[in-house]
Order: sequence, then structure tokens, then C-alpha cells
Amino acid sequence: MKDSAPAPSPKDAVTVVHWERKPGDEPVIKFVIFSVLGVLLGLLLMVLMPAFRSIGALALFTVVFAGLLTIPVIAAQRNFMRGLVKRINDTIDAVTHSSRHGLSVKQLNRLIRSGEPWPIAVSGVPGLRLQVQRVLAREEDAPGKWRAVITAAPPRNGMSSFDRLLEAALSGGTGTSAHSRRIEGAPNVGGSR
Repeated sequence: MKDSAPAPSPKDAVTVVHWERKPGDEPVIKFVIFSVLGVLLGLLLMVLMPAFRSIGALALFTVVFAGLLTIPVIAAQRNFMRGLVKRINDTIDAVTHSSRHGLSVKQLNRLIRSGEPWPIAVSGVPGLRLQVQRVLAREEDAPGKWRAVITAAPPRNGMSSFDRLLEAALSGGTGTSAHSRRIEGAPNVGGSR
């Protein structure tokens, strides 16, 4: 069973990056548009040049024409996604002080499609989640707006467990138990014990 996390509210989330996607920016859509243009241009060439007066030549011209015009669209989309992943990874590195939690372009695409949270561990302790959300637009033909947010997830063992974890982190791992002594100046997040 999936652990379904509620969508974070704006006050519980930090937006890492936001971007827009226009409906016609997909390479498949561009290929279809360029194919239609290629057929029209091929028909014009059939009238003017005798070498293009066959269905095979028209089909070959259409595929090559659409393919050549779609290659820059694919390259631009890849570069854009790499830039997004780099900005997200830079933020994750700054938060976790570790580059082990890097996100790949493939993982970002999966997060965009599924909307599920991706756990991030800080010093080996889970507690943050990265989630990609679609921002609703008011107009039907408006570009799709997206944002990647980092949210804090409550600990599974409750606040007392979180207090002990915080005290252990603040003690610097000197070997003494967090229960055996109280650290001066450490916040008491969960109340008294």
C-alpha cells in the first residue's frame, strides 16, 4: 500500500524552483506539426520537380524534414530539464550537506508524472520530502505551471523521538546518552519528559 502524503500547503513547503510548460512544447506534437508542414512542402515540390513525383519520395522527405526540425526541440528540452535538475540538486546539497541525494532527469520526469514525494535524508535521518506539483491555472489555454517543493515530514516515532534525535545531534556524538544529560540551550520541541 502506498504511503500517500497530503499535498503540502504553501506555509508548510519551500519552493525550490518553478517553471512553465506550454501545451505545444512536447517533441511529439512538434514532430506532427512539422510532418504536416513537410507534406505540404512535399506536395509543392511534387508539382515543381519531377523527382518528387512519387509517394515514397514524399514520405521520405516528410520524415527527414520533420526529424531535422524536431532535433533542436528535443535538445532544448533536455537542456532545460538538466538545468532544473541542477538547481534542485544544488538546493538538496545545501540542505543535506551531502551530494549523495542527487536527482536524475529520469527521476524528475517520474516525479512529474506521478506526483509522489521523494524522501530526502538529512545526516542519515529521514525528515524531508521533495515533491513536484502542478499549479492550477485559471485559464484553459494557459501554460502548465509546475513547482518543485521541499516539505518537512513528521517523524514516525512521535515528538519525543524527535527530541532525542535533536539532542543527540546537538551533543555531537560524544557517547553520552541524550537521556542522561540535558544540553544547555537546546530547544525542548516536544515539551518536558
